[in-house]
Amino acid sequence: MVKLGKFNTRTRTKKGTRNKQTANKQPTKKQTANKQTTKKQAKKYTKNYTYKKKKTTRPKRKWFWKIIILLVLISTLYTAKSVFEFVEYQSSQSGYTMSGQDFIDKVDDIAIVEYRKSGILPSITVAQAILESNWGRSKLTQDANNLFGIKADSSWWGSSVTFSTGEYYNSKVNAKFRKYRSWKHSIEDHTDFLVKNKRYERAGIFDKKDYKSQAQALEDAGYATTEDKNGNKIYADKLIRLIERYNLYKLDDKVLVY
Repeated sequence: MVKLGKFNTRTRTKKGTRNKQTANKQPTKKQTANKQTTKKQAKKYTKNYTYKKKKTTRPKRKWFWKIIILLVLISTLYTAKSVFEFVEYQSSQSGYTMSGQDFIDKVDDIAIVEYRKSGILPSITVAQAILESNWGRSKLTQDANNLFGIKADSSWWGSSVTFSTGEYYNSKVNAKFRKYRSWKHSIEDHTDFLVKNKRYERAGIFDKKDYKSQAQALEDAGYATTEDKNGNKIYADKLIRLIERYNLYKLDDKVLVY
């Protein structure tokens, strides 16, 4: 009986010691790693959960900003269109489509080329284009590219348009005018028109070497019937004033050899 009691006491002591060691035992690396993994998974789950939550609302925000941007673009385009139309309206009311120098720059090179074909001074060609087309602003020029007011007579086989024209002082009549594809074609046909009509040759326009004489020859040949209120022809004077005011005679210096 004594031996049995001692055995039991020793067993309890060992058991208590073993329990105490188990309580003070440090976790292994594997256990620590598993624990950290569990925490990471918990955090990851939380992030995923939050991400999924945002993901469901993000498309709505995208569409919201797309709509805002679209509205801003539409508003900007509408405003720009309104401004453009206003400027265009103001230009049409004032009659200006380009500056005077822009107009001259657009036709002077072609006028120089045409001089070599006919002998018509470039200053005369440019001055006529300015006077007849009102700096490219006339209805005839805008609709038919007709810079010189040349009519569609029986010798013309191309397209034509009908416009009201002032033949004499304070009087207007309807007439057919030639229609061109471009200003270049209009200037080229202007040369052909003067060369083929013998009345300009008889007026001596091709023999003259200065702009004043050629301007007077155009008036004498009846290119235009422009008159003042007293019935005096003023076409040559108008051409000369334009040439001198805008220094168009400098174009002649490029082609004349003195």
